[in-house]
Amino acid sequence: MDKEIEALTSGTVGFFWPVSENGEFNEEPERGFVNKVDSGGFEIRTLNEDPSVGLSFSPHRSKPNAIVSIFLEGSAVFLKISKHGGKATFGGRRASAYNYTSRMAISRFPVSELNKVKLDVRVKELRAHFPGISQWAGLKVSNIKHERKPDGRLKAAVLRLESPEEVVADLGSLSLVIGGHWEVANDNDRASVYSPVSIGVKAKRARDVAEMLEVLLRVQDLVNVAYDTFVRVDGGIAVMAVESEPATYPRFWNDSLMEGPANRVSNREKKGLPLFGLADLSGAQGISRWVRLYKEFPSAFDAVAAPYRLGGMTWHGYLRETAVGMERLVAASRKKGRPAWTKEKLVSLALARRVGDPFIDFVADVEKWADLFWGVYNGGKHQASYDPDPRDVRTLAISGNLLLMAYLLHRCGMSKSALADMFQSRVSYELRDRIKELVKSPPVGLQPNSSR
Repeated sequence: MDKEIEALTSGTVGFFWPVSENGEFNEEPERGFVNKVDSGGFEIRTLNEDPSVGLSFSPHRSKPNAIVSIFLEGSAVFLKISKHGGKATFGGRRASAYNYTSRMAISRFPVSELNKVKLDVRVKELRAHFPGISQWAGLKVSNIKHERKPDGRLKAAVLRLESPEEVVADLGSLSLVIGGHWEVANDNDRASVYSPVSIGVKAKRARDVAEMLEVLLRVQDLVNVAYDTFVRVDGGIAVMAVESEPATYPRFWNDSLMEGPANRVSNREKKGLPLFGLADLSGAQGISRWVRLYKEFPSAFDAVAAPYRLGGMTWHGYLRETAVGMERLVAASRKKGRPAWTKEKLVSLALARRVGDPFIDFVADVEKWADLFWGVYNGGKHQASYDPDPRDVRTLAISGNLLLMAYLLHRCGMSKSALADMFQSRVSYELRDRIKELVKSPPVGLQPNSSR
């Protein structure tokens, strides 16, 4: 981890300049302390040393747009300020103070900017480092070649690091860039190599960081879906508007990209094979379509992607969110020209027939599956006494979510043959066998009423 970011996360003292929406700031800094809190993000606590401000302190004081800081180990700018407040104390043994919560920090902010009247905290580029996804991305940054003696024993190992050619896709006024990143550290006899996949967003003109961060979050959602787990970003670099060609690129920290749900499995564990790869989506263009379609069908995408960020969810809740995502997706599609496939009475059946053979082969009888899925959804929604076996709800919830995911991936460029391979080769045998068994012989009481 970058030493300046590490200092912020572990806790350090410094000077802090809150910056308004139009870039204005007070020349006199606030003295205080910053550290990363358990819930993610940074907590900044500073002293209110201005007596006149203390007498008129208001909790409704304007929230800063950013906070620039100089601390023992370097400098940074804090962005995405989510909370702010303070406490005024008149006399006694407690100091008046301000407190802020930030969800993002970029290190190495050029302190010379503090000599200006206004500060520009916009960003021109953000690149996130994703460890362990080279198989999904189809990129190889590092290659080790072993040399052996005649008797077979190892003689030498040659490591070659090379950044692959970047893949670029258009995102309107932004560009999506997929490539590799590598670093080497040689600490006496303990050399280390860091070579993650790098996925970034670039802009010709500086932007508010939230616009670029939104794209990276959507890309992370896609990677999470592919690996069926939260895939943590463990670093990244930024290019700020005030220093477009820095000698050393600033690093950033963001809680949404780097923290994940509280019950997340350790990132050190193997993720296994991804359900699909970047090549299945025709490369970066597929990610570009994923990002754009997310804005068009947010409920459907959230049903597929949000559980990896939210953590624990009941199977009834998982099935319900999937069904709602289906409903809103089909309703939105119906409004756009009323395509024939959306006229099916059951949206689960409409979507299953739209995906076609890959899903039909997965469940064996698509009409029975659709009727069963929608019946369980209605039972959980309308009948207080409805209490099916959670294992059956789990099976239906996962199969329904896979259907919704398959439709969205197909819209992003995945072929039907790639979808079929995903259902047959990547989805577990246990689930494939269980869903067919459930559709063929559903237990009594699983479907309380006809779903039609």
